[in-house]
Amino acid sequence: MESIKHILKQIEAENRIKILYACETGSRAWGFPSPDSDYDIRFIYRHERDWYLVLNNQKDAIEFMDGDLDVAGWDLRKSLRLLKKSNVPLVERFQSPIQYYADEDFKTEFKKLIEDYYSPTASFYHHYSLANKFWEELKDKNEIKLKSYFYLVRSLLSCNWIVKDKTVLPMHIEGLMKYIDDESKDMVRKLIVLKATVGEKYLHSKDDGMQTIVTRLLAFVEASKNDLGVNSQDYTLLNKFFLNSLNERTNY
Repeated sequence: MESIKHILKQIEAENRIKILYACETGSRAWGFPSPDSDYDIRFIYRHERDWYLVLNNQKDAIEFMDGDLDVAGWDLRKSLRLLKKSNVPLVERFQSPIQYYADEDFKTEFKKLIEDYYSPTASFYHHYSLANKFWEELKDKNEIKLKSYFYLVRSLLSCNWIVKDKTVLPMHIEGLMKYIDDESKDMVRKLIVLKATVGEKYLHSKDDGMQTIVTRLLAFVEASKNDLGVNSQDYTLLNKFFLNSLNERTNY
């Protein structure tokens, strides 16, 4: 944790930016890491005001790999444009159980904006497309990577949540299991315990119980994917937030 915070400080100094929020994503934040899982560090940052007052396009992301650290940051303006579309990776970062840094005022206001711009339909179809992708990859195999299986199950649980609860969905798999039966929860939890002891390349024999969880969820979300609700907010709230943020005096 401290080494990650140190890297974030270095990024700020080298790029003359202010990091506003930083968290963990991926399997560690989703609740089913393996011993060799990478750290997927994601952050939002802001430049000085004058950086935004030029005509030429400028790079609006910072990305690099460092050993088992996968680091990526998005500029504030880019982040707000993505929020207008209810971008799922952006929205879920503010549900992360592992937070490395937060300007608390920024975090509070941004989470309010997420509620204003959240689109159940956009979120559903993001996870629905992932579910179909991983289902096609796994459905005919007898041995599967647990990592891929959990990606499939998490995507289906996310769709299931959105159909039954229109609020912003949890990031952690334990929260996403709210609307499934206890037997299925126990099976998923046992696989989480197993995954914590084996590497990313481990192959697991698919059993009837695992198949049942997936096929039930697939059938339900397939039958329930219409009329989920959209969001028609314009840029007004985002523009106001952006300008207020740029007007803050900050030492970079």
